[in-house]
Amino acid sequence: MAVLRLNGDIVDSDWGEIYEYFGIECITPKKVRESLAELAEDDTLHIKLNSGGGQVMAGQEIYALLRGRDDVDIEIESLAASAASVIAMAAPCKMLPTALLMVHRAWMSSGGNKNDLERDAAALSAVDEALSAAYCEKSGMSKGDALALMDAETWLTAERALELRLIDGISERQSSKAAASAGLAVTEDMVAEYKRVMQQKKEAEQQEAEELKELLAELEKSGDTKGD
Repeated sequence: MAVLRLNGDIVDSDWGEIYEYFGIECITPKKVRESLAELAEDDTLHIKLNSGGGQVMAGQEIYALLRGRDDVDIEIESLAASAASVIAMAAPCKMLPTALLMVHRAWMSSGGNKNDLERDAAALSAVDEALSAAYCEKSGMSKGDALALMDAETWLTAERALELRLIDGISERQSSKAAASAGLAVTEDMVAEYKRVMQQKKEAEQQEAEELKELLAELEKSGDTKGD
């Protein structure tokens, strides 16, 4: 089982490069796409989701990448809000007992005259209806019920989300051994590979230091000889 941790703001792949430049965690369609492409045949991808949301279109793209796949499951560890809650609808999903799911209406900054604002309001309404489809498909609730939850900016505990069928279960407590292996993206083979590479690097540095020491000794000896 491969593990993909999706932490931070949801942004498009171009914005993701800026986040990475400053060392800030983010979630991008590119990151998800690459993880899916690297997934070995007959393997599964376990997504650990922790996000307060972000760009709607980027969230929709990730939803589309994951929707309908039988080799992906999602676990909400802390929070899946806004666009992240849409991503959580794309595959079988569980929540930790302490996690939260939040749904709300889309929002944007706007300006202009009456006609401009009305057009923006109409666009936001269309976005809301499109996003509500993810909640409806997952839970079987009506569009009206989904939009009512979004209207109220609803914060859902794991138990309430399960009651509404927005998730498929609440994560059970794992044994310490299982948690240690399942909770880490780094496998034992990766640890062994890291140790091997670090040892090779250490040996190469030692050899380089010895060669430099010998070269300096020869230069010093050569200088002593000329001085005589």
